[in-house]
Amino acid sequence: MTRRLHALFLLSVAALAQSMQPGSTKYPEMTLIPSGEFDMGDHYDFVDPQHPSDERPIHKVWIDSMFIGTYDVTNSQYIEFLNSAYSQGLIEIRNGLVYPKGSGSDFHMDLYPVVKFGSIDWDGAKFVTIDKRTNHPVGVRWSGAAAYANWLSEQQSLQPCYDLATGRVDFTKNGYRLPTEAEWEYAARGGQYNPYYNFPWGNDADNRKANWPGPLHPDQGADPDNPYQTGPYPWTTPVGFYNGQLHTKAEFGWPGNQQSFQTLSGANAWGLYDMAGNVWQWVNDWYGTNYYSASPYKNPPGPDAGSPMPDGQPYRNMRGGSWFNGGVNDPGHARVSNRDPGYYRAPDNPNTPYFHIGFRVARTAPALATVSAASYSGVSVAAGSIATAFGTGLAGGTVTVKDSKGLQRPAQVLSSFPSQISFVVPDATATGQATVMVSNAGTVTSTGNVLVETIAPALFAMNATGKGVGAIIGLRVDAGGQRSDVPIFTYDINGKQYVPAPIDLGAATDQVYLSLYGTGIRGFTSPSAVVVTVGGVTVPVLGAAPQSQFAGLDQVNIGPLSRSLAGRGEVNIALAVDGKLANNVTVSIK
Repeated sequence: MTRRLHALFLLSVAALAQSMQPGSTKYPEMTLIPSGEFDMGDHYDFVDPQHPSDERPIHKVWIDSMFIGTYDVTNSQYIEFLNSAYSQGLIEIRNGLVYPKGSGSDFHMDLYPVVKFGSIDWDGAKFVTIDKRTNHPVGVRWSGAAAYANWLSEQQSLQPCYDLATGRVDFTKNGYRLPTEAEWEYAARGGQYNPYYNFPWGNDADNRKANWPGPLHPDQGADPDNPYQTGPYPWTTPVGFYNGQLHTKAEFGWPGNQQSFQTLSGANAWGLYDMAGNVWQWVNDWYGTNYYSASPYKNPPGPDAGSPMPDGQPYRNMRGGSWFNGGVNDPGHARVSNRDPGYYRAPDNPNTPYFHIGFRVARTAPALATVSAASYSGVSVAAGSIATAFGTGLAGGTVTVKDSKGLQRPAQVLSSFPSQISFVVPDATATGQATVMVSNAGTVTSTGNVLVETIAPALFAMNATGKGVGAIIGLRVDAGGQRSDVPIFTYDINGKQYVPAPIDLGAATDQVYLSLYGTGIRGFTSPSAVVVTVGGVTVPVLGAAPQSQFAGLDQVNIGPLSRSLAGRGEVNIALAVDGKLANNVTVSIK
């Protein structure tokens, strides 16, 4: 009996760790991208033999500030849409395909097992994932991505952007949509222009940084080095898997035999993952062979119609490569500048329909874009939490928040600069869409909307980016009860940033505790609703409460750290509150 209870405990811990991986949130995690100019196109004279010269001429493009998915939309997130839309009678299933209700031919996605390479099935009552691929990127048709974007907008009281009958997008709406081709490339480059890179992280085609084929193409057999490139298709990895950390089979449950897999970071400088590899990503644009010659400078919307492909039909465009295309021996597909019309991924190869094409969502940032001050991302903030608004002319401003019930309250301003202002969302702010107003000399100068929820957990990082080493205090307690500080970070003078200081877990009788600092946490329903994992290992939560010295700041005390973490190096700290996942921060363990 004891062994069985122990086994059940281990299984529950493994399931919990899986649920706290990136892409497990109900709605996609978003990253705010600043506005700017870049030179769009191929900077390395690559010529695609199937559609040559479509990445030239290099031309200057301006992109307004926007939110874009930190990760691709996952199977679990897409299933939220499918089950919701089905319950409302908006979609139907015919011959294993998901159609808009009453639609003739344009369907959203192929279900398993009609397409054996799919990851979503219908069990007779609801949509479900197969093979434990809940936080892997979804595979859908373009229309299925557009339908999801409209649904997501409605869930957050935003204006839907798409006319699903025609596929036309309205850029004046404030809801979610697919990024334009120009927005996608701008985001993928991560602000790196000197030099321009071939890939989001640099010029090295290293398959430890992205899920793309290694020395063997998938048609030639499994990759002996990648624990996910084996077994039945699709060979996707969880979103954000290539984050520079050592992963274990116990944590991820991959199909390969490897017990561990050391990744390198494939994120770009703006913290976007899987911009190369894993799955192709739909963009909003039709594919136009010569569009670059006619592209406008500011926010190019893409051509009104697509160039005919060899079958005479136009196709939407895709970016980024996939686990099936690109990689060590064929890096051309996954280059940041590569353009690929949908024709070459399915109609040109009918044995592999669109099973390796997913998407990430985007939306235009309002004039005043408000996010969590801890994560600098997310789709919402919480009442009583610290928020940061980005815009122009904000120095010395005051902030007023008008909530969904129409009630206005002044907010406590913590700091202000010309392009950003940080404040505490008033405690009594009602949930729902709120308007944030910044005033100077009694006149409102900037406004923007933000979704207010009861819980919007976020953790502070030492470099004030929402990423990297956490703003954490460490404490060691030895067998005699003596306490001593444990360094968590150190300042790298040359790199001008904080980096992890490896934590020594000490003697077998020592216990190491951590205090995490964040915001948007205090509204949890019960203490048991606050869950923390370190390197995928669940750590006891000793308490979570407002930090008494600073308005809006929350503190979560955890420990002791499991000795199974010894030697793991840099690992993620994942915090979930009432099932909502905060941004990951890191520590290093010696």
